[in-house]
Amino acid sequence: MKKTCVITASHYVLPANELTNEDLFERFGEKKVQSISKLSGISARRVAPENVTSVDLASAAAERMLESENISRDDFDMLIFITQTPDYILPGAAFVTHERLKFPESCGAFDINLGCSAMPYGLAVANSMIVSGQCKKILLVYSDTVTKLVNPKDRSLVTLHGDGAAVFVLEASDDADTGIEFCDVKAQAAGWKHLIVPAGGARLPHSEETAKDKEDDFGIICSQNNLQMNGAAVFHFSISTIPNEIKKSLEKHSKNIGDYDMVILHQANKSMVEQIYRAIGATEEQKFYFMEKVGNLSVASSPVVLAQALRQGKLDAGGYVLGAAFGVGLSWGVFSIKFKPNSVKASQASTDY
Repeated sequence: MKKTCVITASHYVLPANELTNEDLFERFGEKKVQSISKLSGISARRVAPENVTSVDLASAAAERMLESENISRDDFDMLIFITQTPDYILPGAAFVTHERLKFPESCGAFDINLGCSAMPYGLAVANSMIVSGQCKKILLVYSDTVTKLVNPKDRSLVTLHGDGAAVFVLEASDDADTGIEFCDVKAQAAGWKHLIVPAGGARLPHSEETAKDKEDDFGIICSQNNLQMNGAAVFHFSISTIPNEIKKSLEKHSKNIGDYDMVILHQANKSMVEQIYRAIGATEEQKFYFMEKVGNLSVASSPVVLAQALRQGKLDAGGYVLGAAFGVGLSWGVFSIKFKPNSVKASQASTDY
């Protein structure tokens, strides 16, 4: 019998430190902050302190989930860690987390370097490893401290981004009517320069020159060591490409938007998400938001949204979830998951770090 891949447990963690719009008034001016907030729908962000990393957040989320739900560490045979902000260039964040969690040597580990489209890509990889029989139980980790890449003088990104981590347990199941149905992942790589940290890799190592702040024609200040975004290009890509790609996936798999109980989107900003919801015909009952007080969590954005929905019991009676995430690359993915009633141990442990 063909195996399916099901989510059996979840949790998320956010830094306790909150950066509100009011905190940013002195830095950028009240009028500019409120103008951006009106479009983004973000009034506060969770920001990791200087000494808190993606591994710290992810390890806390996983540890709390394992402890609160009494999940044995010995049964895991793979740990997949998706991040753009690893603790080190090498080794990967997966190995550091593996050691922190005291996972057995029989459990493999690796990183995936990806941004806002991480959720469907991670699900696609984990799903393929489970349905192929290579793995039986996987810890899938999404964690980013992307605010560490943002120049504190860059009003376009400071006002949007937050930090966070979400973790999921994925297992093999014999039930053909549950679990991950599909994950369609694609890329429009001609736009790779639209979301980039130019310096710090082998192409352009950090130097005194790359650390110098520069101001562009729009008054945005950042250096080559910082995250840089062509906001207009990314916004256009998102609203022009993603609705059509969602529709293509639905058609490919003989689904309709009305089949789903919940539609989860990468929460870059509310204006963008609302336009996509409208374009695909999602109802108010299908929408789910969790960005206002946490910000755009990059890698962890849509994973935290799903983990929060599970934590709130939105899918306790079972449910059919459609999701789409998109961003750096430029890349995107569309996924579909069926949940059976009370099939996920959604940890109620603390979400603050």
